[in-house]
Amino acid sequence: MSAAPTTAIVLAAGMGSRLQDVWSDLPKGFVEIGGETLIERSIRLLQERAVERVVVVAGHLAHAYHQLAKRIPGVEVVDNPDYADTGSMASLARALERVDEAFLLLESDLFYEERALDTLLADAAPDVLLASGPTGATDEVWVEALGGRLTGLSKDPAELREVCGELVGILKVSSSLGRLLGDAFADFERVQGHGRMAYETDALVQVAQKRPVRVTVVNDLLWGEVDYETHYRRVRDDVYPRWAAGRTSRTSGPKRE
Repeated sequence: MSAAPTTAIVLAAGMGSRLQDVWSDLPKGFVEIGGETLIERSIRLLQERAVERVVVVAGHLAHAYHQLAKRIPGVEVVDNPDYADTGSMASLARALERVDEAFLLLESDLFYEERALDTLLADAAPDVLLASGPTGATDEVWVEALGGRLTGLSKDPAELREVCGELVGILKVSSSLGRLLGDAFADFERVQGHGRMAYETDALVQVAQKRPVRVTVVNDLLWGEVDYETHYRRVRDDVYPRWAAGRTSRTSGPKRE
């Protein structure tokens, strides 16, 4: 059984252009849900689970993350100055220059049940991708996992041989898989002459052919990505209230006589 990672990488370099009508003066990781920003909530949940080091990859409005790191111990920021012309794998590659241990990988614009992290940390496999049942949120990435291992990711389910769930954007990565991802990006840059490579649909699917990545599906997971205004409203008006209601029922317990 692999040891639980004590490091996390949060990808937060995106421009968030599809959310600017709602949230334009700060990166989308600073969208507030229930009085707490998405990024600070993720950091808090990670630290509550013994994650000691959180590496945030910043790009658009990066100063906001640098200010955040000054306030919260254990948080460090890596800049991707080429964020506007590269993909998410370029941002991950920046973090991998500093991280050679196992880590949890998250996107900055997620609201999710704590169960998402707990499921990955409890899994004995060193490399695990989290999937959920269909959310209906739009812009979904679907997961193919033949034999329980990652074999494909696509926004078009017709491109996959079967669909086992929807990509959440949280995974557990071993040091070996991290090195393979970094090598895949270096090869991609050398051959293509640019860095527009996605970490999940491009790099992860490619390296999963060499090193198995287990897929675990939590069908009823409450979560949402905040990438569009409709995403934001879904999380604010549907996902968060249901999470809050469930949290209240879980913590209240039976009444004593």
